[in-house]
Amino acid sequence: MQSARTEIPVFPFDALSTNDIDDVYARLRTENPVSRVALSGVPVWLVTRNEDVRFVLTDNRFSLAHSIDEGVPRLGTFAPQPGSLLASDPPEHTRLRKLAAKAFTVRRIEQLRPYVRRTSEELLERLARHHDSPVDLIENFTAPLPIRVICHILGVPEADQPLFREWTEKIASVSGTPAEEVQAGWRNMEDYMAGLVNEKRHDPTDDLLSVLVSARDEDDKLSERELVQFGITLLAAGHETTKNQITNSVLVLLRDYPEQWRRLCADTELIPGAVEELLRYVPLFGFDVTFPRVALEEVTVNGVTVGAGETVLVALTSANRDGETFDVPGTLDIERVDNHHLAFGSGVHRCLGAQLAKIELEVALEGLVRHFPHLETALDGTAPEWNTGSFIRSLRNLPVRWATT
Repeated sequence: MQSARTEIPVFPFDALSTNDIDDVYARLRTENPVSRVALSGVPVWLVTRNEDVRFVLTDNRFSLAHSIDEGVPRLGTFAPQPGSLLASDPPEHTRLRKLAAKAFTVRRIEQLRPYVRRTSEELLERLARHHDSPVDLIENFTAPLPIRVICHILGVPEADQPLFREWTEKIASVSGTPAEEVQAGWRNMEDYMAGLVNEKRHDPTDDLLSVLVSARDEDDKLSERELVQFGITLLAAGHETTKNQITNSVLVLLRDYPEQWRRLCADTELIPGAVEELLRYVPLFGFDVTFPRVALEEVTVNGVTVGAGETVLVALTSANRDGETFDVPGTLDIERVDNHHLAFGSGVHRCLGAQLAKIELEVALEGLVRHFPHLETALDGTAPEWNTGSFIRSLRNLPVRWATT
């Protein structure tokens, strides 16, 4: 039986706000893959190998619902809300997910591709009309695209869409925003969603939120709080994560792998595989881990005993750079095959919007390489500006320019 080290390093190791990952993960994967770290002064377990991360994510003895219990350590103020998909376990989670899964089937989501493409084209054509250089790609493309798509799915009026960017950025804060502002962001989202639910109740359409309202009122399958939290979770997750994944992927291609950008420009058939590789390679979480899990009973992970009630952190970023799973894991390879990354998690909590996110990434990348094959960053030797203290790695802006010939 492997024992934990007596030294307990403080986690997070380094609040990186870049596309890099801390070198300590490579050492831990080899020397101490299930290790003790201190989170908010409390000893917790950190799991870093791909195989072990996948085990924790798929084993129902590790609870998400209990991660929001009082006294459970977490990263700053950010935590899922009670009654949400992100804070529930089977069988409650199964009931909630089944309701949304009907609207998130591969077939239904694929039917959204033309809408995503039309929206992308509109934004890119507007972007091309900018004659002043440089221009912020986030403000003009990577932020509006996913929020328009998820609002279209939920039935959020177009005039209300600008509200959500500010709110979602606040609720995704770990340490960069005062706690009272984070809570105000949650309240604003809850109040708005409750009002929208009431509108859909009296004037339903064919959007997802109307379907969920019907499940609440006619089938009594959702509580009112569950209904509101469902809408918030889908809206926030469907916007903030995709926006930053597109942005950070473009930065990596233009700045670090321009030859692979040129290959995509020459052959757009490579884009679906490139999206999978970018999901693996480009870290999304600001502190490398997703929501904590709590062991419901004693569980052995790679020879280490995790006691009942103990908190476990799974490092998805580390798992996606594991040399035992991926060849040359620290290098981006858009033609990588058998890419079994964990960017969307695994098991019953695997991201419900994974297919939608991939469609948005594919459409966005295809549109960019087609409209702007000579796109480049306009950083001019300066470091990108990153938001600090956020659960999601996010740039403040991404200035770009392009040749017109």
